[in-house]
Amino acid sequence: MVMLMVGFLSWWYTRGWANFVQKFINKLRGMADFFSLGLLFKTFFAPFRQLDAYTSNNASLQQQFHEFFDKLLSRLVGAVVRFLVIICGIISLVATMIGGFLAICIWPVMPILPIVGIILTMTGVAL
Repeated sequence: MVMLMVGFLSWWYTRGWANFVQKFINKLRGMADFFSLGLLFKTFFAPFRQLDAYTSNNASLQQQFHEFFDKLLSRLVGAVVRFLVIICGIISLVATMIGGFLAICIWPVMPILPIVGIILTMTGVAL
């Protein structure tokens, strides 16, 4: 029984903790890749879904104005959509970072929490 506890605690404070941190880092990388924040910033004013009015060579002035405003509207829609995705991505990344850092900080004390719970229950302390 003692060897089992020693083996568990040895794993918990070495490889277990390192694996947990590595999984947390991989999760952050995956989220950053999912939201593609760098690409969204680079293409912020690009037309939405590549919708772009094509300019014809011999178009009238009215047609050219119409095409200009179509392109402008497409770029504004693209900017608004990208802005909302960037905000959601940043909020998600920050929330994940806060939760992960809290979990990493709590990791060392987790093995003693059941013992503390038993002692508190036996002494009659209610949370």
